[in-house]
Amino acid sequence: MVLEITVERDYTIEDPKTDAYTVRVDTQRILTVVTHSESIVTKWLKDALKSSIKSAVLVGITAETENRWCWHEKDRHKEYPYDFLCLNIGAQSLVYETWETYFRGRHSLVSFLENPRVFVIGREMANISRKLKVHHGIEIRNAVDVNDLAIRGLRRDDLDLGRYDLDQLARAVLGKQMDLARPEDDFYWKYRDDEFHRWTQCDELKLFWAIDPYLCFLIGLELIDAIDGAASQKKKTKKKKKN
Repeated sequence: MVLEITVERDYTIEDPKTDAYTVRVDTQRILTVVTHSESIVTKWLKDALKSSIKSAVLVGITAETENRWCWHEKDRHKEYPYDFLCLNIGAQSLVYETWETYFRGRHSLVSFLENPRVFVIGREMANISRKLKVHHGIEIRNAVDVNDLAIRGLRRDDLDLGRYDLDQLARAVLGKQMDLARPEDDFYWKYRDDEFHRWTQCDELKLFWAIDPYLCFLIGLELIDAIDGAASQKKKTKKKKKN
């Protein structure tokens, strides 16, 4: 089945740096905060650490950069820092707008991602980890690539899990149809009539970004035993390098 996604904005939020939404994926409600407020982010991360009574805290992640195609020709092939960092712990998502003053890692976020209890699950994690370190001064201690996790956890040699996209992984791991009604092309962009006169991604798209880390979280939760195995393998690899 195709999962229906609906969004409701909470207009009671008075913080000028923060918007709040209720995103529903079929029957699942995800409370989503979109913010560039350091205090809001710090509180969200503290609550995330308290969310698990077990030792491991699973966090789904995606990181996005606004498309620069409308910038100067010479800038089109440059690698840019991330503009949005999206985290999910199940019923709650955080969309952290990191574009402000070419964001460098805030203490709370750095501490959270370096916490040995936190396992960060996403697609193309090697690239995400590299860019966060290079551009934002952030290191992820336990980075788990969701495709590698599916390979270890499912042990299905008949499936090319390394090449699966996120929706395909969700179907393979969770055992049910997880196709999402993605937005149309014209949904992605709107013209911002400000001093820069540029195209920018619309606010609704940020909420679709919050769905992908939710799927990563669900896959991690289903394959949690394989996560522990992957972490152990990572530690062994580091020890071998030291020797």
